[in-house]
Amino acid sequence: MKVALAYWENRISPVLDTSENFLVVDIQDGRRIKNSNINLGDKSLLDRIEYLKKHHVNVLLCGAISDYCHNLILARGIKVIPWLAGDVDGILEVYICSNSFEPRFMMPGCKGHGRKRRRRKRGF
Repeated sequence: MKVALAYWENRISPVLDTSENFLVVDIQDGRRIKNSNINLGDKSLLDRIEYLKKHHVNVLLCGAISDYCHNLILARGIKVIPWLAGDVDGILEVYICSNSFEPRFMMPGCKGHGRKRRRRKRGF
């Protein structure tokens, strides 16, 4: 399995849509087999997503993400685990060990439930 993490200065990048750096990790039997640091700063958002698909990334761990970007990634068959915050190595280890994140690994305000949309009430 291949897992990609969008990062900035050894932490999960706060916004995936503008992330340039990705750590792509091959995982087998619960262990890291190979790491690749990739800079995609010269590519468009669509090209970055296609790069991940072309290199057989199965899961993307990231911070905030727009609905547009999220839908593009999902359409290419890549599972997205968004709204994460913290050290890249710590996030990766938690994913490898449990595939589940406690609220302390979530971006402030997410509390492990992801983003919630507010619906405006229509009044007369």
